[in-house]
Amino acid sequence: MVFRWPTIAEVAVEVAGCLAEHDEASAIRLAFRFVEQFDRADESERRRMVEVAPPPTGDFRYDALMAAVVEHSCVRHGISPPPWVNDPNRFLDEWWFVSGMRTLHANAVVHSPVSFKRRGVFVTEDALTYA
Repeated sequence: MVFRWPTIAEVAVEVAGCLAEHDEASAIRLAFRFVEQFDRADESERRRMVEVAPPPTGDFRYDALMAAVVEHSCVRHGISPPPWVNDPNRFLDEWWFVSGMRTLHANAVVHSPVSFKRRGVFVTEDALTYA
């Protein structure tokens, strides 16, 4: 059996499952873990991981988050993001601060990558780092 990293479409299905169970903490962790998985994959695997648009998660915030994570990861590795990341349904009308803590809003506004900010999704300085 050959190991392969999960696609963003597969991650979105898992995220939707977490949201159906009202487990937003796990949904966020799954979305952010994709950044690490993408970083560890080789170039051909990276392209496979993002080529198919993820299905809707049932929550517009997470649909925007999926697109932001993919765009951010692709740009970091010099890969053109797939066209689906620009789908208008992957942008929020109202800002979403992922941390949920009002005291961290300023940090998130300053430190969110452009791929997140342009969608109205704001993450704190260390949200996309891993050990």
